[in-house]
Amino acid sequence: DLFRIERQGERKRFDNSEFSKIPSNRRLLWHGSRATNLAGILSQGLRIAPPEAPVSGYMFGKGIYLADSSSKSATYCYSINTGGEALLILCEAALGAMQTLIEADYNAGTKAKKNGMHSTRGQGKIGPRRWVDAGIVDPSLEGVEMPNPKARLSESGIKDTKLHYNEYVCYDVAQVRLRYLLYVRIKVF
Repeated sequence: DLFRIERQGERKRFDNSEFSKIPSNRRLLWHGSRATNLAGILSQGLRIAPPEAPVSGYMFGKGIYLADSSSKSATYCYSINTGGEALLILCEAALGAMQTLIEADYNAGTKAKKNGMHSTRGQGKIGPRRWVDAGIVDPSLEGVEMPNPKARLSESGIKDTKLHYNEYVCYDVAQVRLRYLLYVRIKVF
């Protein structure tokens, strides 16, 4: 099942943010979370841990973590606890200038800001080779890129990366807009 999401005030915040004025690098990306977190996400949006929270567990610093592979985001749904049922969120992210890393750096957010970057991409071994304009599936998404639905994920050719899949981290909540909620069934082995 697929549901369109329009959180009150989120589109205005997204469109009026400083990130809407930077050169376009907007992408449709996945976010996965436990079903128990969904009410909070839908009512308050995706949030970033406060400065006083411990930084451990945040591979690229505190931010909103997204992926270009639904499989990667599905792992955060912990569907084994729900009989294989999961909810995935498809987000529009204004990534701007990205720094690319191939291994964990807990200070990535600080370094990105210092170097004039807006987000971090953790380069994985597997990811989409080509991106297409999402306007082909929904005219309201024109100008937003998504992985080419006709192409499979493929090897990135980056041998030294410590990541299996690509990850994207936004360091400001205004960079992310919730667009769709998907109910999926995942095979539990």
